[in-house]
Amino acid sequence: ESRKHVAAIYNYLLVCGLDGSDANLYKPLMTRFRDYVEANFDAIMTPIVQGHDCHQPGGQSTPDVALSCGAMYRSTLRHVPLYSQLVTSTGRVERYVLPFLDTFVGFPNFDVASDAMESLKLVLTGANEVGNDDESHQAMADLASQFLTRDYTKIFDDRFTPKLLSAETANYMTRRMALQILSTVLLTRSNYNVMIKYIASKQNLVNIMLLLRDTSPHITLDAFHVFKIFVANPNKPPEIVRILTDNKVKLCKYLESLHKDREEADPQFRDEKALVISTIEAL
Repeated sequence: ESRKHVAAIYNYLLVCGLDGSDANLYKPLMTRFRDYVEANFDAIMTPIVQGHDCHQPGGQSTPDVALSCGAMYRSTLRHVPLYSQLVTSTGRVERYVLPFLDTFVGFPNFDVASDAMESLKLVLTGANEVGNDDESHQAMADLASQFLTRDYTKIFDDRFTPKLLSAETANYMTRRMALQILSTVLLTRSNYNVMIKYIASKQNLVNIMLLLRDTSPHITLDAFHVFKIFVANPNKPPEIVRILTDNKVKLCKYLESLHKDREEADPQFRDEKALVISTIEAL
C-alpha cells in the first residue's frame, strides 16, 4: 500500500503544474521536482522500470506495483527534458525502453500487458500530454524521430515486427495495439526517414499482408491503414513492386470485398481503398 502512496505523490509532483486552474501556482514546485528527477534519472528510472517485472521468480513486484510503476513511467514522459533523458542514447533505450518490447507487453496478466503497451505507445510516438505548448509537442516528436532512426534495427527489425505483429508470438490485443502504434509512427511527418526505411522492407510488406488476412475485422482494418502506405510510396523498391505485381489479381479481389459494409458510412475509407486498388492495378 505504501508503494501506491509513493506512486501517487510522484505522479502529482510531475503533473501538478501542467493542468487545472491553479497550475501556475504549482508550476515552480513541479519544475523543481522535474529537475530533481532529471539530475537523478538513472537512480529513479531503474526501479520504476524494474517494478514492471511482476513475473520474475522471487521478485518484489506484483501486478498492482507494476501498474503503479506504469503510471510513474508515463508521468515522467510528460516532460521534454525527462523524455530526452530516456531516449538520449542507445544505452538508455536498452535499459528503459527495450524491456517493454522484450518482456512487459507479453505478460499473461492482461491489465499489466495493456498498461505496458500504453507506455510503449507514448515512448515510440512521443505523443505525450505536455500541456498546450505546441513547441513542446514538436520537441517530443523530434526526439522520438531521432531515437527511432538511431535505434531502428533494435526496435523494429529485432523486436516490434517479429514479437508484436506475429500471430505466433502475440495475442489479439497486442497485435491490434501494435498496428495502431505503427500506423501513428509511420504517418507522423517527423518520422519520414523511419517510414521510408520501414516500407522499403520486403519482409515488412509480407507481414502486413498476412495481417490483412487476419480473422479479426479490427486487425484487418488496422493492417489496411499500414498497407496503404506501402502502396502509396511513389518510389517503391523493385522487390516491393514485384510482390505487389505478382499478387495483383488476388490482392485487388480481396481488397474489393474488404470491409464492404463500411464504405457507405466511411467515405474516406472507401476512397482510400479505391485508390489503393487502382494503384496496384496500374503496376
